Order: sequence, then C-alpha cells, then structure tokens
Amino acid sequence: MIFADALAGLGAYVDDPAVLAALLVAVPLGVLAGVVPGLGGKLSIVMAIPFLVGADPTVGAVFLLAMHSVIHTGGPIPSILLGVPGSGPDAATVVDGHPMARSGQAGRALGAALASSCVGGILGALVLALALPLVKPVLLSFGPPEVFMLAVLGITFIAAVSGDRLARGLMVGCIGLLVSFVGMDPIGGVARYSAGQLFLMDGVDLITAVVGLFAIPEMLALMRQQAHHGALPRGGFEERGILEGMLDVWRHRYLTLRASLIGTVIGIIPGLGGDVASWVSYGHAVQSSPRPGEFGKGRVEGVIAPEAANNSKEGGSLLPTLFFGIPGSSGMAVLLGAFVTLGITPGPAMAGQGLALVWTLIWALVLANVLAVAVFLPSAGLLARVAGVSGAAMFPFVLCFALIGTYLSALHWQTFFVLLGFGLLGVALKHHEWPRGPFAIGLVLGTPAEIALHQSLTIWGGSFLLRPLTLVLIALVLASLWQSLRRYRRSGDVHAPDPGLLGVCAGVFGLALVTALRYPAPSSVLPALIAGVGALLALACGVVMLRNRPLSLAPDGAVGWRSHLPALAWLALFVVAVLALGLSPGLPLALLVFHLAARRGGVMRALLAAVAMLVIVEGVFAGILGVSIYRGLVGG
Repeated sequence: MIFADALAGLGAYVDDPAVLAALLVAVPLGVLAGVVPGLGGKLSIVMAIPFLVGADPTVGAVFLLAMHSVIHTGGPIPSILLGVPGSGPDAATVVDGHPMARSGQAGRALGAALASSCVGGILGALVLALALPLVKPVLLSFGPPEVFMLAVLGITFIAAVSGDRLARGLMVGCIGLLVSFVGMDPIGGVARYSAGQLFLMDGVDLITAVVGLFAIPEMLALMRQQAHHGALPRGGFEERGILEGMLDVWRHRYLTLRASLIGTVIGIIPGLGGDVASWVSYGHAVQSSPRPGEFGKGRVEGVIAPEAANNSKEGGSLLPTLFFGIPGSSGMAVLLGAFVTLGITPGPAMAGQGLALVWTLIWALVLANVLAVAVFLPSAGLLARVAGVSGAAMFPFVLCFALIGTYLSALHWQTFFVLLGFGLLGVALKHHEWPRGPFAIGLVLGTPAEIALHQSLTIWGGSFLLRPLTLVLIALVLASLWQSLRRYRRSGDVHAPDPGLLGVCAGVFGLALVTALRYPAPSSVLPALIAGVGALLALACGVVMLRNRPLSLAPDGAVGWRSHLPALAWLALFVVAVLALGLSPGLPLALLVFHLAARRGGVMRALLAAVAMLVIVEGVFAGILGVSIYRGLVGG
C-alpha cells in the first residue's frame, strides 16, 4: 500500500506539468535565496506568496516547500567563503568551513557541504515516508477531544523547549489564542474583539499576522547588514576540489547518516529549529572524532555534520506541521500560513483525504535536493559573487513583496495597520528574547480548538478528558511542563522578562478578560479562560521579577532599541506611501526615495529600481496575473 501511495505522489509530477514546472523554478530560487546572507527561508516564502495567489494548492505547496527545503544548500557559500552565515543554522558551518577556505580548500568544503546537504535532505524525506504508516492510524482515530488537547500540547510543548522562558512562551501562546478569537464566533455568532470594525469580522488574516511576527523582524535585521567582502575565488572553483569534498561525504558516510538522523529527530520536535539541529550535529561530530582538537581549524567533518542536519530537519519538521498543525520551526510557521492561504488545512485529516498531497510533498523534498546539486555545481562561481550583496540592499525589495502579499491575502487596506502592529510586536518579542513560535500555534489552532472543545462538551461532557488518546495527550502536556520546571530549577541564570513588555501583556490580558465577560455563553468561555490564565502568568512573572530585582524605569534593552529606529522609520514610510498612494505608485516612489536617501546610490540606479517595481506591480500582478491592486486612499 505504501508503495502504491508513493508512486501516486510521484505521478503528480508526470501527470501535471505545472507541478513539475513549480519544482524546477523553485529550486534555483531557493538556492539563490540561501546564498544571500540574512534572506533565508522565511523571507523567501514571504516574497513568493504574492505570485501564488489563486494558484492550484498542489502547485503552490510544491513550489514553497521545494524552495524552502534547499535554502540551506546555498547557505554554505557565504558561510565558507566569507565567514558570514547565510542564516542562523549555517553558523555552525563557519567554524570549520571558513578556515578550510582560507587554507585553499574552498572547493573541497563546498563539495562536502553540497553532498551532505543532498544526502541529509533525502534521508529526512525517507524518515517522513517511513513514519506515515505509524502515524496514519493514530491520526485517523483523532476526534474533537484529541484536537482540543493537541492545541494545548502544541503551545505548552513549544513553550517548554524555551527553557527558562516557559512563562513567556505560555503568555505568547495565550496571545495567539486570543487573536484567533477575533471575529465572528463560529458557535454563537457573536462578534468578539472586533471593536466594531467590519474587516475584523472574518478574523485576523493569518498571512498578515505571521509575516508581521516572523518576517518583519528579519527584514529589520537585513537593513542593518552591510556588504560582505572576502577572498572570492576567481574563475570559479576547481572541479577536483569540489569532487574531493563530495567524496569526503562517502568517506564519512556513517557520520553523515548519524547527523541526518539527529537533524530529522530534532525537526520533529516543535520549537527546536535549525540552530539546534546544526550545533547538536556539530557537537556530535567533535565528540565522535578521534582528533577533536583539530576542529575549528578546518576539519571537513565540521562541515558535513551541520549541513546534513540542516537539510534533514526539513523532512522531520514537516511531520508536525502537516499532521498536527504545529510548525516545527519559525520557517515552517510561515510556510504553514502560506499553506492555509492556498486552501490546505493541516491537521489529522491530512492522513486521510490529504494523503496524496503528503506524498507529493515528500517527493518534492527528494527531487528538490537532487536538483539543487545540478543547480549548484555549474553556478558556484556566480553564486559566490551574489553572496557579497548587502542585506540593506535587499531590504526594500523584500518589504515591497511582503506588503503586496499581505494585501493580496486579506484584500483590504486595513491589513497594512495589522501588519505594522504585528511587526512591532514581533520586533519586541525577538529583541527581548521571547519565543514567537507559541503565537503561531495559538493562532492556527485556536478556532479548531474552540470548536473541538464545544463539540466535546456537548457530546461527552467532562468525561471527554477520560478518553484514552486524550489521557495520553494530557500526560504529554504534564510531562513537558514538568521537564521545563525541572530545567527552570536547575538553571542558575534565569532571565527576567522585560518590565515594559510584561506590562503590555498584562494590560492585554486584563482588557481581553473584561471584554470576554461581556459576551454571552458559550462565546465567552474559552476567551475568558485564556485571558485569565495569561493574566495569572503575567502577575506571577511580575511578582518573581520584583522579588529578584528592583523595578527599573529604564529597561536594559533601551539602548539596543535605538539600532532598530532607522529600519522602523523606513518601514513606516513604506506603509504610509502604500496607504496613501496604493501599491502603485506608492511602492515605486518609496523605493526611489529609499535608494536616493538611505543607499546614497546614483539617480539612475534609483530610477531603475522604481521602474522595475512599477513593472512588477502593474505588468505582472495587475496585467498578467489579473489581480486587484490596491490604489490608495488618495486615489479612492
């Protein structure tokens, strides 16, 4: 049966040329996005979303997953050649990859990274495929009680892996749940938390919230990056060196296999992400080596292990993302939002009617990693020069596509205010090291959890908590909380939350609780419960913080916030330009001003950037794709 399903998934690429075309286009774009330092998976998905409006769900999902899965195949280029990680998970590759490049072994290091990334990606997909027969019967037995407890487990589990930030993670999850309640109540038909605004009656747009919370902070980080210069090899790389590096993967095949399995397992655990996978695998390579003292000076094993884990974790993280609606990483959180926009609803139902799509996506992981090798080898020299592009030069273009994508997802101009609000929240959470993953879980699973809770109480009453699978999920919730509390007690360095951000959370929970109590039952039950739990958590954190240190009116991060001000100012300018003038000519004009003022580029370069964006908005989106373009408040 498994072979028949696998062949059916592969048949999608033969039967539908659009699916194959999506794969072929996505792979080089993903490799290119990985080469540019700071761009990474989250922002590349944000840039792709506008082009997928109205696309077939299978075509769109294959495109996004294929592009996302090969990001780390391009990441080793800046990591090895320039010593600048393409993204966070690529940092472990710098430790030994860059010393190899300085000693004249750049080709060997790149070859090892390329081959290990390919093997890791394929093994991650294989583990996902082998897990399907085990996961499928469990998921098909899920009913409303299990769906409700799954939402609780998702939030507590991701918060638990945050270590001493457990309370902060739980509060962020509660905020995500409260945001999911915005709009018309699916049970009682009561408008909740909408402040009388019609655009909020359908709820907060998922893409807008996810882009604001996860992508906007990364864009602001791009703004602060300058161009990177290093000893880029002239005339490309020696084929012998790249081939030697690929053969190193075979020589260290058992290390490659172990690192791939480590990355896959870490990917399955929600909230750990690529940073943990790459560094744990690197540490394993050091511990298992007969010459651990040579690491950090140019050992090829220090390149193979993190790169294998980086790509293998994508197959692992796809498991909780698709079947439980729990993103395995922040990149998967953005990908999850894009899937929902395409009409794909992650959850236990994917093991039934959605199984054909699951196999198609598994093949996307395998084929994308193989095609990435074909893209990488002939273009390594060119990609090396792309790695020198500064993040500040990328900032305005990424922001433009984010604004286009959020509008096309929500189709109302008020979404720009929502994007700006969630962007500021995301920057604050990242700056003060609050986990953002629980927010995505609460936002995605909030409405299904509320419906499931209502159905469970209606059918079983309170006894739904005694169902076997529900008891298992309750045990997992308690185990994750217990483990986190043990870690909290053992930690000698517990970071107190920022007083200002904690006060804002307490105010939000208090206002949400008072507002929820005004709604009739059953519309008020879950919002009041979540707001009450959040308020108690905020109160407990406040008491602990006051006991451990005096309240300071000048938070420790006040100075650090100043580094965000220029990027925040440009973000506000772009939003104001779009609100007033529309996507066109608002975005082209904002780009023109940015290049003339911030980049201090020539007038011709600024004009070319503005004209290019005008062609994209009017020619591609409004003309070829035929989508409705927002024309601004000034233009009516």
